[in-house]
Amino acid sequence: MSARLRVDPVACDGVGICAHLAPDVVRLDSWGYPILPTEPLTEQARRQAARAINGCPRSALFVQPE
Repeated sequence: MSARLRVDPVACDGVGICAHLAPDVVRLDSWGYPILPTEPLTEQARRQAARAINGCPRSALFVQPE
């Protein structure tokens, strides 16, 4: 089943921990907010995304099944 990493823009404070926990999946813009891939997550990317989701202090990240 394919899925994509999503961010709740209202909850996100731009802390940037997600990019450190999932460097192959999340990039940061110039203000520290996540830039997420538009393509579905691979298995390796899912593992990194799970670390980012669990480490987000604002619980702003989630995986959306397609």
